[in-house]
Amino acid sequence: MLVYPPEPKDKTSLGIHSVPDLTGRTKFGPNAYYVKDIGYAVESDKTPFWRDVVRYFPTVGLEDLYPDMSGIRAKLQGPGDPVRDFIIRHEEDRGLPGLINLVGMESPGLTSSPAIAEMVAAMVEELL
Repeated sequence: MLVYPPEPKDKTSLGIHSVPDLTGRTKFGPNAYYVKDIGYAVESDKTPFWRDVVRYFPTVGLEDLYPDMSGIRAKLQGPGDPVRDFIIRHEEDRGLPGLINLVGMESPGLTSSPAIAEMVAAMVEELL
């Protein structure tokens, strides 16, 4: 099952959590931090990541961790800004009729995706 640690104080993410995969292995991630340049290299220093994991999973050794993947998570707020929720809006007033924009969709939005789908479907129906 998924295991979530306490949320980081800076609210940049839900924290590094454990995720079982289909092969029976446990993955940890994602971590989150602000970057100035977009890149997909996985950091070679596993120590900061490991320190977060062993706070709630103390049997994991540094040597047990292997890089798996990286990605970019778009954020609506910058470092030090208050947390912002996702945005759902029709962009007609910006000259883009028919475009329903879903911006900043993170985990809470993904959890509520069926309700969001119904809302967007209703918006599309209004356009027809």
